[in-house]
Amino acid sequence: MLARPANVRVGIVLPESHFGEEEWRNAEAAIRYADEAAAKGAQLLLYPEGYPGPMTGPLDNPKFPFNPVEELKKKAKQHAMYVIAGNVTESKIPGAHLLTLRLLSPEGEEIACYLRQQPDTPPLNAYLYGGKGHLLPGKGPCCVETDLGRIGLQICSELWVPELPRLLMLRGAEIIVSPVHGRHSQTGFGFTDTWKCVARARAAENLFYVLSSQNLYVGHGFNYKTQMSAGAVVAGPERMEASMSEPGVLICDLDMERLRYLRTRNFDEENLSKPDDPNWRPIGCRPGQIYERYPALYKELAEPSEYAYDYEYWREGDLDAWIPEYDRIYQGDYQRILKKYGGPFQFKER
Repeated sequence: MLARPANVRVGIVLPESHFGEEEWRNAEAAIRYADEAAAKGAQLLLYPEGYPGPMTGPLDNPKFPFNPVEELKKKAKQHAMYVIAGNVTESKIPGAHLLTLRLLSPEGEEIACYLRQQPDTPPLNAYLYGGKGHLLPGKGPCCVETDLGRIGLQICSELWVPELPRLLMLRGAEIIVSPVHGRHSQTGFGFTDTWKCVARARAAENLFYVLSSQNLYVGHGFNYKTQMSAGAVVAGPERMEASMSEPGVLICDLDMERLRYLRTRNFDEENLSKPDDPNWRPIGCRPGQIYERYPALYKELAEPSEYAYDYEYWREGDLDAWIPEYDRIYQGDYQRILKKYGGPFQFKER
């Protein structure tokens, strides 16, 4: 096992982002954020989902001044820090795409490329990704051994599916990242507090740190101050470590020594007695949480339910197969929704 630092300084980018055809403007901003984070001593830098792109606009947009991932590799090496960024790429299935989250090493190498295991459904994909309605699921969890600790990769609302972060915990993750897309138009959602609550819950129940950020979309009348998904967040097992709701780079020090202490304890005679040390820091979570597992109880979790969506709908070569699948879950009501709103959302291959 690699030697572990007592503390890890993380930087989380909360950028003003551009959507669609203007997405190329994110590229140079991403480089500036990397320099800013490095100047503040960040050892690990996280960008939002799909940032700096391409993601929401054309994947071959000639206005991009450079390949963002390749330039961030150079920045990772220049500043000797880990960088986590993402984009959307074409898949082998015509009309379908892959959503990536890439972990770049201090040597400037890509050491992991995570593909979202549980993509959003086609209507939400079409809304979020500029008409790219079909995102193919990845093959499984991704947890990477680094000299900062074991880092687990997830994307956006995968954090809301408790089993997925738990799989990363079982693989030894000490830090997980779950960057968020962000809302780019007026919708009926307002879940800022809930998203922070979910991040805090995942950190407490799995005894790891959770890092998240989002795109703050600008232009087209968007006001991110009234449509915040989560902002930038660092949730720990014992408390919310840091958060930010204005554009910039959030810097936070993770106490890895404390984390390792919490992960190697259970309720025992020492911590159930009055502390001898007057400076004792009370334990702010439930020790033993990652060990007190009873797998015989969980078999039902692997059984399909009537509400389970078939993420393999595209396997037979028919990308439109999601519509009857959706209608099955809606018990016929989805046809009413499509008729009322003139749907489905417009899908396109670019």
